[in-house]
Amino acid sequence: MPMILTRPGWILAFALGSALASTPAPRDLQADYDALVAVQTRAVDRSEAERGATIAASYRERFGTLTAAELDALPDASLDLLFRAAEIPVGYTLDPYYAEQMNAAYERLAARSRVEPRHRRSMFEAWIMLRRFDAARRIADAAPDAGHLPLLHETPVPSGAPALWAPDDGADALTRRPADLTRPRIVVVSHPLCGFSQNAARQIAADPELAPRFADRSLWLLPQTATLDVEQVRAWQRAHAPFRMAYVDLQRHWPGMDEWGTPTFYFFKDGRVVHKVVGWPAQGRKADLLEGLARIGG
Repeated sequence: MPMILTRPGWILAFALGSALASTPAPRDLQADYDALVAVQTRAVDRSEAERGATIAASYRERFGTLTAAELDALPDASLDLLFRAAEIPVGYTLDPYYAEQMNAAYERLAARSRVEPRHRRSMFEAWIMLRRFDAARRIADAAPDAGHLPLLHETPVPSGAPALWAPDDGADALTRRPADLTRPRIVVVSHPLCGFSQNAARQIAADPELAPRFADRSLWLLPQTATLDVEQVRAWQRAHAPFRMAYVDLQRHWPGMDEWGTPTFYFFKDGRVVHKVVGWPAQGRKADLLEGLARIGG
């Protein structure tokens, strides 16, 4: 016998059907995630700028159109894939957009009590990398296993000016200070755990021509890393005295520094880069460094 709907029943059925039709179907993000990882792998040999742009474009094509309603409808596994996908371009681009994408997935996982320690750690590190310290501290305060954040002090820095975070003497603390690039300066992009950076520091310190010039003019600068380890920097400074090391604040505020691989040497004169030396082979780069020193006035 055919089913006959009364008018109220018909209205209810229509309303339910409309609601179901307007609810977005959950997307399967696995194929999109795999495609993004493949793009990342293929881009490994490109320049920093090209690599970041390629990976960012791939992410936006595959994930950038997701609406809030679609995010709400994603199952836990797909939210995790989105979180991991957004994490990829964060480090290549240092663009807060991708950390916000991570956070959109993170907050929904948290609302479902599905956040794992790895999510907290990755979210904490993304905020550290982008220098969003208030957001990082909120995570660390709620879950100390997410990561460690030292005390942070600030001194006035003009908007958009190059700045650094230097370790305080005898404390687990960093102070943000402006960087003076108006006088001749050598900025060495480096890292305490980079063997090439360590070799460069040792060989320069042992060279009677280079050592006194670098002692007076060099700043060994960490890129926008995902951790702030004050004792690690202090240990490097003890091993490579009198060279000084600090964390960069925001890379984009340092003029002319277009590569942040370690080690990279930038020679500044009157606030602009006049010479660049990339990498450190076993035999060193003394001739290249002397050329840079000559360009900034010896």
